[in-house]
Amino acid sequence: MRGKLRKAKLRTGKFSLYIDYYPPVWNPHTLRYTRREFLKLYLYPKPTTDLERQENALAKEIAGKIYIKRMKSLMLDAHGIFNKDVLEGDFYQFYERFVWKKRKDELETAVHHSALQHLKSWRPEQLKFKFVDELFLEGFKHYLKSATFLKSEINRLKPNSQAVYYDKVASVIHQAFIERYLPEDYTLRVSRISNVASEAEKLDIDDFALLQATPCPDDLVYRSSVFAYLSGFRFSAVEAFLWEHLHYSQILDCWYVNIIDPKTSRPVKYFICQEAVDVLGERKGDSDPVFPNLTYYRVRQGLRIWFAKAGLTNKARFHNWRRRYASNLTFNDVDAFVIKSMLNHKHISTTQIYIDVDEAKRAEAANRITLPKK
Repeated sequence: MRGKLRKAKLRTGKFSLYIDYYPPVWNPHTLRYTRREFLKLYLYPKPTTDLERQENALAKEIAGKIYIKRMKSLMLDAHGIFNKDVLEGDFYQFYERFVWKKRKDELETAVHHSALQHLKSWRPEQLKFKFVDELFLEGFKHYLKSATFLKSEINRLKPNSQAVYYDKVASVIHQAFIERYLPEDYTLRVSRISNVASEAEKLDIDDFALLQATPCPDDLVYRSSVFAYLSGFRFSAVEAFLWEHLHYSQILDCWYVNIIDPKTSRPVKYFICQEAVDVLGERKGDSDPVFPNLTYYRVRQGLRIWFAKAGLTNKARFHNWRRRYASNLTFNDVDAFVIKSMLNHKHISTTQIYIDVDEAKRAEAANRITLPKK
């Protein structure tokens, strides 16, 4: 790894100082490899006054120090030695670049944005990497447990919201460690906030029949909900579902959907039943969305009205269709590892959160208990 301090002539006549790297180095600001790092330091080509000569001398001195610092950093990195200078960097800038990259890859960033806002509410001043450690993570957990929603000063965050925001921040800290902005992965030293299963929010086995008997004011919301109930799709997958993703296997005699899961960015093949296909309606062009004009806001509002009419206000969440799908598979004695694959979960522990034993199964099990015969 080599680098040389050079200057380039500008249209103004001044010279711009820059470092010329060979081979190219990774620039964490532009998120790409580069040969040149312009230092935003300039020289007068022919200084005529003492002030101009002093400015030239100062610019050269600063450029020289930056050059030495960069070469030191590259040398340490080449030998696998942690460079302590990066600890003076801004963690918030790193987080914002992390979110920007996800948005560029067309991944969902809304939750990351909210997590960052909570982090800034707790620590509004500039946050350097040197302050990010296990004590920092414990402090953020303590803040979340007493924090309110961003748009409310009264309603406190629910335990599952606390868990989600903590996990998002922890994932960025883990990435900072991977990119050598931190000397160790502090997330391994701090336990995460546990998710809490809420019985009041789950759809029971009879709830869907009640909803079917209650007219839904928005047909698109109704059809997307029925499809999610029959397929287990997340909302992000339903929203991204194009007609070209839908296929039929003659060998397996079954429909399936080949799609990139927007949440995990992993390709997945979802097998779906004929009833799920029937609810989609007439097939359009391959590049057309199956559920056009479907937005999260529209679904949320539509579900609130529909569920309120059915007396199920506290269960009006699109994700409950996916939970109900998992419970239906369990009710039909489908193996947990098969359910894991059908939900595209990475770990079986995640699937176990979704699996719910219905009252009918519990009642059947209870009726099997008898006194031993004499």
